Amino acid sequence: MDSSARLARREFEAALRSASADLDSRLPRLATLGGAREVIVYTYGDKGKELALMLRAKGVDCLIYDNGEASRARAETDGFAVIRSLDSDRPLIVAAGQNQIQIAAGLQRDFFTLAEALYAFDLSQAFGPARRFTAAVLEDIDGLFEVYGLLDPVSASAFLQILEYRASLDVRRLTRQRPVGEMWLPPIEGLDIRSFCDIGAYDGDSLAAIKAVFPEVSRSFTIEPNPDLAAPIAEVAARRGITNTNYVGAAWTHATHLSARKLFSGMLVIEESRQGRIAAERLDVLLDGETYDYIKMDVEGTEREVLGGGPDSLRKARCIAVAGYHLPNDFIDLSRQLSMILGDFSSEQVGGWRLAFAHYSQVGDDSIFYAWRAD
Repeated sequence: MDSSARLARREFEAALRSASADLDSRLPRLATLGGAREVIVYTYGDKGKELALMLRAKGVDCLIYDNGEASRARAETDGFAVIRSLDSDRPLIVAAGQNQIQIAAGLQRDFFTLAEALYAFDLSQAFGPARRFTAAVLEDIDGLFEVYGLLDPVSASAFLQILEYRASLDVRRLTRQRPVGEMWLPPIEGLDIRSFCDIGAYDGDSLAAIKAVFPEVSRSFTIEPNPDLAAPIAEVAARRGITNTNYVGAAWTHATHLSARKLFSGMLVIEESRQGRIAAERLDVLLDGETYDYIKMDVEGTEREVLGGGPDSLRKARCIAVAGYHLPNDFIDLSRQLSMILGDFSSEQVGGWRLAFAHYSQVGDDSIFYAWRAD
């Protein structure tokens, strides 16, 4: 689709149903993969490792193929057999997160993509069953079209492509993804960003990236539940001349405690628990009336809880970035929740809010919504 074109409702639905029909035609092939007891996993990066661990838990033996010596060593340490050739009749799964298309183009044999493998073996994607992400595309076409209509033309094109990808599981449809190095950098010109609130700050990597793009940033507030990462965050802030306040805990809809359960991917399932060791508080309470120009959140599928506890802080911001890929219905649910807090995204008035979207990988992860205020 041309980046300036926008589909009518009928055309939008036809595109999604065509993508779904593409998958339907390949279901017998995927059923054969799902019955395999031994497979080859190509690459042992984050995605390949996650897939191999999930398959092993289901009783499927994985042979690892990777061009990197360090990756092969990690696979062997994790108890997987490593092979040096793809000359085998075992099913081959290309499990890269960033360069599946490039790897596939160089193969001289039949293969399956990561998304196809997750679907065939009925595994998880992010925090939901992979098959639910696919089924959700056709379950509320009107809701998805509503989101599509709120986006600028370039964002709308990227949004349609990720939907077609989810419906078809054909990674070749992802031709509009932005470089992963640009993740969290708002695709909006002219933003005046001088302060940054990073919810799910990890080790300060996003703080460093934002400072590089917006050198006027001098003040920040970071929220990260892992106490071991407080020192790295402080180091990043100090090195870049940013006055930072760090909260060791989480943002939530109310004051409470949370527990974290680790998945194969290393991602954490965050759950409310009286016995939990993670302190949580409303974002509005944590920021205590302070305004931050840019608020970013990537919080392991708990974006709803963060939004619910921070309406006042969010309305004061100039730009808000929200990870929208953790749960099957995030695209609709999170955009609607943002609209309830910020107002009608379709408004053209000065000071009104707009909605943008970008995708940053060759898998289903890394889809981000950006709400920004047109001053």
